[in-house]
Order: sequence, then structure tokens, then C-alpha cells
Amino acid sequence: MHPRDFQHGGETWRGPRGLGVRWLGTAGFELTSPGGTLLIDPYLTRVGLLRFLSRRRITPDEAAIDRAIGHADAILVGHSHFDHVMDTPHIARRTGAHVYGSRSATNLMLANGLPETQLTALDSAERTTFEVGSFKITAVPSEHSRFAIGSKVPYPGDIPCTCEIDLKGSEYRCGSVFSFLIEYGDFRIYHMGSANLVEDQIPSDAKGADLFLVCIAARFATERFVQRALTAVEPKRVVPMHYDNMFRAADKPMWLLPRTAFGRLVDDIQEVSKDIEVLTLPLSHTKPPLLLESKP
Repeated sequence: MHPRDFQHGGETWRGPRGLGVRWLGTAGFELTSPGGTLLIDPYLTRVGLLRFLSRRRITPDEAAIDRAIGHADAILVGHSHFDHVMDTPHIARRTGAHVYGSRSATNLMLANGLPETQLTALDSAERTTFEVGSFKITAVPSEHSRFAIGSKVPYPGDIPCTCEIDLKGSEYRCGSVFSFLIEYGDFRIYHMGSANLVEDQIPSDAKGADLFLVCIAARFATERFVQRALTAVEPKRVVPMHYDNMFRAADKPMWLLPRTAFGRLVDDIQEVSKDIEVLTLPLSHTKPPLLLESKP
């Protein structure tokens, strides 16, 4: 099986009228509504693998970012690895979007010259609820998958407040990790940008989520990740993400990350419940958001 076998094929995907969902690649999403635009982990630069491994400093591709992103009211940062946070300073500076993330992410924003009034450092121990336009958001403390050598989180720790811009890829330290419950009226989206979780932190309001945007990269490093995540969220639909090779340009045919094992993923989902729909979205850096319309 391949993600394209489950890809949404029409102009619309049915949900609340006025809500748009666009997958930006990796863990990145754009949510649009008449009341505002929300970005989650937007990463458009897609640094090449050789550049990343060279240990040279890496810089955002501002032209690529500007082609893909127009307006934004707020940006949610799940953790501060390069493929989740690297492009956020440029987007926030250009759009004026408020940035919600860890202390590590906040340090990066400050080093890039963003004012403290444009930033909110989330509590790494307690859930935090706030509103952005028509979206109600709960930031949920979580964990990163431990797939590095020795079953460790890759590049652990925080980006220091004294960091020198631009950073090397390895200097984008993980920081604290968050997943997000996003409510749009009675429509609920749960975003889990790393394949790990803290079940006790996931709010009861997340159960029965209409869309579960879930990272499947490095999921095998977390014991029974798929089963545990689905049990915690009990979603109606699963939208797998973070399976694309983020070192490959978005305008080239997609390559999957090693050990994506999409067929195994579908089997694991159906083992939990055959009623859960699997849906994939096209990776889009130029197309308008999918329009979600009310069910007739």
C-alpha cells in the first residue's frame, strides 16, 4: 500500500463549512477559516540531505516560503527540530503571526529579532488553552520518539537564548514537545507531530476527534504507538503525515521515509477499529487549501 491509495481526490472534503486544511509536508499544516489562519509546524525549505550532513549552517528558503504561505494569524510549534521550526521566524516576521511553542522555540524567535509580545512560551508540564480567531486550541505536553542511537531523542535539550543565527541542523534542539487539540465549533482536529505521546495529558475532549493528524515517522521506536494513540484519541479519521522525505524538494515526486511501512500502518489501524477512515492529503506548497463543506 502507498499513501496515494488513500488520497483525497476531489475539490472538497466534507466537514464544517468554511474550514480549509492543507498539508505542507512533514508535520506542517495550514488551517484556514473565515475567522483566521492557523499554521502548525510549517516547514517549506526542505534542506537537502548533503547540506544537512555537511554541518554547515542552514538557512530558510524565503522564496519557497513566500510562494507557499500568504497570511497567518498564529503558528503552533510542536517542537524545535529544524523540520518543525526553522521557517517559523521568517513567516512570523512577515505576517505578524503570534508564535506558540516551547521555551526552546521562543529562544529561537527572540534570536531572530521577534518581540516578546509576539511570542507565548507554553507550559511544558500543564495543558494550555487559548483562542486564535475561530479556533480554540489546547497545547498538550507530549514526547518525541526515541529513535536515535541508544533509544534517545535526537538532538535533545533546548536551543539556547544565546544562539547564533543561522544554526546548523544539529543545533535545532528538540526542546519540549507538544501536541495540539484544535476545535472549530464542534469539529475537532488533533495534531500529533511526533510518534510518541503521554496518554495522561491528552484531554478527554480529544476523544472522537474528527481528524487525527498523526506522525508516522519513527513510530516503531515507541512501543505500540499506533494502538496507544488511537486508543487515546478514538478518532473518526486518521490523516497520517511526516512520512515524506523532507530532504527532497516538494516539486519532485515524493519519496517516503525509510520504514514508512504504510500497509502495516493501515493494518494496525484496522486492528484497533475497522470503522476508522484512513485519509491522506496531497502535499501542497502552491495549491489553495482544501475546502471543507458541511455534510448535507
